Amino acid sequence: MQITESRDSNQSQMIMAILDNWSLSGDQILNVLALPSKIKVRHLGQFRKDTLLPDTDEVNERVRHILGITEALKTSYPTNQHMAKFWLNNKSRHYRGKAPIEIIKTQGLEGLIEIRKHLDCSYDWFNDAN
Repeated sequence: MQITESRDSNQSQMIMAILDNWSLSGDQILNVLALPSKIKVRHLGQFRKDTLLPDTDEVNERVRHILGITEALKTSYPTNQHMAKFWLNNKSRHYRGKAPIEIIKTQGLEGLIEIRKHLDCSYDWFNDAN
């Protein structure tokens, strides 16, 4: 699965597959992606097929972080894709006994950024150095 920045239905399908693999519920997916309130859980199946995710700055930023987290997990666990889900779902001392996925679910965009910064040493390195 190649990760790209292009906006097409394949990207929407890929994002939905990633979030499904992270074992997020429909309501959690709505929250993590910051989908507009008119989109309900019952509409998520459309994004798994051929509908594009909404083209908003908020959704696009979250998609970029989800893709960045996915790439970083692939780099961290190149030979075992199941370790990515294991890492996301297991409690961590770094997060005071919370699982990284809980940080994402409860903190939204800030949670995505926090997890991405933890996994990807090249992301936001300039701001971390200051």
